[in-house]
Amino acid sequence: MKVYAVVSLNRDYETMRETTVDKYGNTNHRWNFPFVYSINGSYLRQPGLDVVVELFCERTLGDKLVGQVIIPVKSLFDRGLRSQSSLSYPIAGTRYAKLNILYSFEETAKPPRRRSAPWEDGDGLDILVRGLSLMTGDFSSLIN
Repeated sequence: MKVYAVVSLNRDYETMRETTVDKYGNTNHRWNFPFVYSINGSYLRQPGLDVVVELFCERTLGDKLVGQVIIPVKSLFDRGLRSQSSLSYPIAGTRYAKLNILYSFEETAKPPRRRSAPWEDGDGLDILVRGLSLMTGDFSSLIN
């Protein structure tokens, strides 16, 4: 199965990043594809800002959404500013699949610029999603 991930903040089109298709992972896919998002520090402490990971299966007649994970940024921040952390989340739309993420926070001080979303205003932290891996059983029933 050829699976790829689309990562965004609150499904905002401007923040969407897409991994390459993992053609070799069979049912255990892995992407080493860093995503960096700059987030104002005050938004890290508020609920409502989520990292959304949507998993798609590449198909000839159109790609199909096979699962998704919604990760509150506040829950990542509440775990502390370790240099690097990893977490595992169940994938909605599947029975047993889990998404593993490797992430970190880094301080930023950026010059003023046109902002596209309120969470980007001012100094804050970058959230860096360094790697995604999908550990699962059989997705075949989802792609027919």
